[in-house]
Amino acid sequence: MTVRGRAGTAAIVLLGIGAVCLAWPLRFQIDGLSMAPGLLPGDEVTSGVLPALDRFRRPQRFERWVLSAGDGTRVIKRIAGLAGETVAIVGGDLAVNGETILKGPRLLGEMGSVVSAVRPDVTAGAATTRHWVLPAHEVLDDAEFAPQERSRLLLPVHDCGLAAEVVVHRLPATGSVRIRVRVGDSLVSCRMRAAGRYAIVAGRLDGHLVAAAWPLPTSLPAGPRSCLPDHAADNWNLAIPWPQPAPEDTLAPHLALICEADGSTAAVESVTEWRDVLHRPAADGTGIWKLRADEYLVLGDFPAGSIDGRQWGPMHHTALRHRVMSPP
Repeated sequence: MTVRGRAGTAAIVLLGIGAVCLAWPLRFQIDGLSMAPGLLPGDEVTSGVLPALDRFRRPQRFERWVLSAGDGTRVIKRIAGLAGETVAIVGGDLAVNGETILKGPRLLGEMGSVVSAVRPDVTAGAATTRHWVLPAHEVLDDAEFAPQERSRLLLPVHDCGLAAEVVVHRLPATGSVRIRVRVGDSLVSCRMRAAGRYAIVAGRLDGHLVAAAWPLPTSLPAGPRSCLPDHAADNWNLAIPWPQPAPEDTLAPHLALICEADGSTAAVESVTEWRDVLHRPAADGTGIWKLRADEYLVLGDFPAGSIDGRQWGPMHHTALRHRVMSPP
């Protein structure tokens, strides 16, 4: 009786240890640039809990997955096309079944890049109005994180915008602080109605005029690496079809930010220009893929430095191993 009891206890303990091991997230280290700039060599990411169940999950667009490449190595790529879809790269954007797919702010933060800081134009406007201005200009898909790639042919990026961090010290008599952002010929107005820190993002993205504002918490640690301020929202507050015809040139739109408050009321801490990822077709010109009911198309976030579905073609669902969560 005693021996059986001990054996049964040991079996229960072993089963419990096995269950914990199966539930424990897996860790993966990044050793290439294909998912840059969001993931750089040396970064670590994890799967979710119960990683063994990932083979039964239905992948969602833009999720990052560990997959088995054609040569058997394990790599991380992003889900671009879902089973049964027709996926195309058109003018640097991703289109599915003929419709351009619009990224949300959080996803833009993962996939986009910072172009540069924007300095204020101290001579423009009245004393209580401050301006940050970028006339229509050329932005290329270069990469500071990959100096060895500087010899490659750079291409112009037309999806760009501004990201600002604003501190509202107190509200004026009007009851709100207004920040306006000009994107091309459109003007977006954001009003902050409480003291605190805020992110304001606006620009041209995936055939749309987009804008969003969100509070920036002061007590939480910084989020994962991003070209936007921390803790980006999942959705845009404004997302409408780009109001002008597609430009024949490939310049980034005219961008400007105007703060209509004096320094005692609100302060703009920083303004940066961001650009979206510029998707590139395969080297042989292939830019459209028709997926079967059991296939997915995967792409890297750094097209110039990624070997992915453009070379491999659509991948069978059994090649997808584990869904990757955000970096810890």
